[in-house]
Amino acid sequence: MSTYPINAPSHSADAAVLIVGGGPTGLIAANELLRRGVSCRMIDRLPVPHQTSKACTIHARSMEMMEHIGIAARYIETGVRCNGFTFNFENTDAKPMLDFSVLPGKYPFITIYNQNETERVLRQHLEATYSFQPEWGTQLLALHQDENGIRVDLRLKDGTKQTINPRWVIGADGVRSRVRECLGIAYEGEDYEENILQMMDVGIQDFDAGDDWIHYFIGQDKFVFVTKLPGTNYRVIISDLGGANKENLEETREAFQGYLSSFDDQATLDEPRWATKWRVWKRMTTAYSKGNVFLAGDAAHCHSPSGGSGMNVGMQDAFNLGWKIAMVERGEAKPELLDSYHTERTPVAQQLLEGTHAMHEIIMGHGKGLTDRIELTQAPGWHDAATYRVSGMSYNYRDQLSGFNDDRLAGPSAGDRIPDAELAPRVRLFDLVRNTRPTLLLAPATEEEVVEAEKLRDLVRAQWPLVKSVLVRPQGSEISIEGDVHVDSYGQLKSEWGDNASGWAALLRPDNYIHARAGLDRSDLVIQAIDAMLVRCA
Repeated sequence: MSTYPINAPSHSADAAVLIVGGGPTGLIAANELLRRGVSCRMIDRLPVPHQTSKACTIHARSMEMMEHIGIAARYIETGVRCNGFTFNFENTDAKPMLDFSVLPGKYPFITIYNQNETERVLRQHLEATYSFQPEWGTQLLALHQDENGIRVDLRLKDGTKQTINPRWVIGADGVRSRVRECLGIAYEGEDYEENILQMMDVGIQDFDAGDDWIHYFIGQDKFVFVTKLPGTNYRVIISDLGGANKENLEETREAFQGYLSSFDDQATLDEPRWATKWRVWKRMTTAYSKGNVFLAGDAAHCHSPSGGSGMNVGMQDAFNLGWKIAMVERGEAKPELLDSYHTERTPVAQQLLEGTHAMHEIIMGHGKGLTDRIELTQAPGWHDAATYRVSGMSYNYRDQLSGFNDDRLAGPSAGDRIPDAELAPRVRLFDLVRNTRPTLLLAPATEEEVVEAEKLRDLVRAQWPLVKSVLVRPQGSEISIEGDVHVDSYGQLKSEWGDNASGWAALLRPDNYIHARAGLDRSDLVIQAIDAMLVRCA
């Protein structure tokens, strides 16, 4: 069975993977490589990490990812918990909401956390666990890839140049990605020309709308976004066709105050701590990879900030990619596994752009009647569809993995998020699958099927020892003392995974998705999925 070292070298010229970009996407990629013992090097052209808050929402699916990594508690303890979004339309009584309490799992809410602090938590985890640090002030000058491999030219912080030959490169270097430019991959889409978004972190006095919701205040030609940040600040964003685009910070504060007062005549802004402005893009790359070079996060897609999903989807890109590169690099998985990165994440990016645009039209459809925009929020199914999409909980790979799914089974399918279940006091399914390798989950429905499940487990162990196995006996079974055998003590596995008369098996991926699921009498589907992914033991 493969074992992974606690530490892996960083800052090495011969590191297996070069990560370009030291933001959240790159940091997640580094974590997924290092926890599997694959050396990597991270560079960023900035002289120091970001000192400003930028993106501030961590959604439910990302919190499940943080739990898998082992750092979710850091964000919960010091972040601001928000129940969801309120939409307040000017001069109307309409106040639709997106209530995230409908979401499954442990995180049915939005965690507000400043991006610079989100990054700091990830950097601290990497340094404490792997003695790993990004290299700041280091610039990618050129990247060439041919049949002989990859050559990368760098300019280091001291001004000297260096040429390295990593086996893999991950471009997590933002909307103006140098990696994407070197690859010659197009970044297609359009700009929201009418929108200049202006953002301010500022204290607010007498803001009575409440700190436990994110608030959108929407007028015909303007909108104001307000949410509480950790600490004393609030995030305030204005969109108004550029009317509040002023020359200096004091004029900007006065413009912000005027728009906020049009919705709340009591709230008063303090002196701003930080302000910025930008135009909104809606673009997507035509390919997620070329050879052994991959794009992730804003380098692959950008969109309206409506709903605050961008940073989250970027981190999930890296969470999808990191384990695949690591297992191929280590000779554990077949190279074809990496083809799934593009095929799985491209539809997610398309859904992201479509979903954020739909939200954009509601809150920033300047010039469009409020009645029409309110009607969009009243469409059947709008609430749950928008909530699941914004939170990332609806994204799946069903189409890509349909060949490994047994359609007879009730419950989640291959390609779906892994549903959690409490099996016994302080024993959760998420805890059992929180590891660096695939997991074979076996759920016999009767004691007779336990023998069948054990045979499948032993077969997989013999040919693919990398795969961890977890066998869950049906409710009412005698508690086992075996390490990989548990009992569905409360019936939660049955309720979360479907009430099936016969037992089943599922191959669970390290990124918390189901790769294959079939009845025990169709275990060939699961075997085929494992064989397509992993290299057999010699």
